[in-house]
Amino acid sequence: MSPVISKRWLSRPWALAASLAAAALLVALPGRAPAQPAVAAVPSVEQLVDGVQARYEKVTDFKANFRQVVKRKHLPRPLNKRGMVYFKKPGMMRWDYTQPEKVYYVSDGSILWSYQAEDKLAYKMNVKESELYGSLKFLFGQGNLRGEFNIARGKAEGGTVALELTPKVAQSNYKKLVLLVDPKTFEIRETELVDPLDNVSRVTFENIKYETLDPKGFKFEPPKGVRVQDLQSPGGTAGDPASP
Repeated sequence: MSPVISKRWLSRPWALAASLAAAALLVALPGRAPAQPAVAAVPSVEQLVDGVQARYEKVTDFKANFRQVVKRKHLPRPLNKRGMVYFKKPGMMRWDYTQPEKVYYVSDGSILWSYQAEDKLAYKMNVKESELYGSLKFLFGQGNLRGEFNIARGKAEGGTVALELTPKVAQSNYKKLVLLVDPKTFEIRETELVDPLDNVSRVTFENIKYETLDPKGFKFEPPKGVRVQDLQSPGGTAGDPASP
């Protein structure tokens, strides 16, 4: 994989997907969320971790509108993006960016695709053979917050409480993850990713729905005329335009 391609790939789906290590906890509940045990008005870190873990262990399907704000050190203004996100266990996810440009990240649990509609270009990678897999264990019905992260209380805002998660094993694509949690329901409302260069990506979920999703929605076939680049093929060279 060339450094240029790797950087571009990591800067988009991988950095985003690191945030999914938290967002993957949102891979929805079957119907309504179960009642949670009563806790103090300001839950302790232990209560928050237990509540989040208990809620999202039951997650199967999830969809929501999202807003993403990316603050990069070398840019004077933040990047603002919008779209729809979908999760389905085990391991399926789809991010459909609609603003400012149409970009799609689609995974059936085995292959992750990045499709840039305007450029007529699609990238693919085997998820389980990538570093991403370790960051997204929750998508595959695995992982444990206490086992994967050192956890501390962060700065509260907007009626949520914050959990700061620092990976116990150093990651090349992020150094800290923050979950902004509803203290009453333990629902994750926002996630914030800090990468090794201190760039920050915040994703806010809106109009959250917990309903069964068709697994066909997580299959991707490159449209006719789209060039496909396999990032795990020798040299990462672009292939021929996709057939119909």
